[in-house]
Amino acid sequence: MYPLTLTGVMIFALGIYQVGWLLIWTLSSDRYSCSGAPRWAKKAIAMARAKTGLAGLSLLESIELCFSRMEDCLTRRVPAMRFLAQVSTLMGFLGTVTGMVKVFNTVARLGMVTPADLAGGIHEALFTTVYGLILALVAWGFTYLIETLSRRHLRQLEILVFNELEESAAGSGSCVNEHGTAQK
Repeated sequence: MYPLTLTGVMIFALGIYQVGWLLIWTLSSDRYSCSGAPRWAKKAIAMARAKTGLAGLSLLESIELCFSRMEDCLTRRVPAMRFLAQVSTLMGFLGTVTGMVKVFNTVARLGMVTPADLAGGIHEALFTTVYGLILALVAWGFTYLIETLSRRHLRQLEILVFNELEESAAGSGSCVNEHGTAQK
């Protein structure tokens, strides 16, 4: 029971922390726990304005790299949440097995048993299963919410970058090809 409770505390702490920061970042883009996210966003917008990529990369490759780094910052808690979802399910099933072992030990020790003799083991078996599955569902819910909020931030950044590219292309009478170079 204690390991499941500890896992549940970690799920809620990580989930609330990451969702909270994603919501805060919605209101104020300069504040974020992963300081790289706003930096990569600003870098992508600056490259779109200047129409220059990173050394050795085209403009579009450079912007894509910035998007990728930003996504890494925004979703960095997702692997831990998925791991905790799997662990809580497994610990719940482990509790099922240990509860059933208690039931069979009681039967083996007493021979003739009453339902009251078996109730403790059956309770443990069922309760830990439910507890583990609920924690897994909560962890998967946080994972989904984190990924959804992260995708929303990435879409907003993409819109800003593409607007910058279109404005600079319209202003100069050129367009950017798939290699990230300007053409007339």
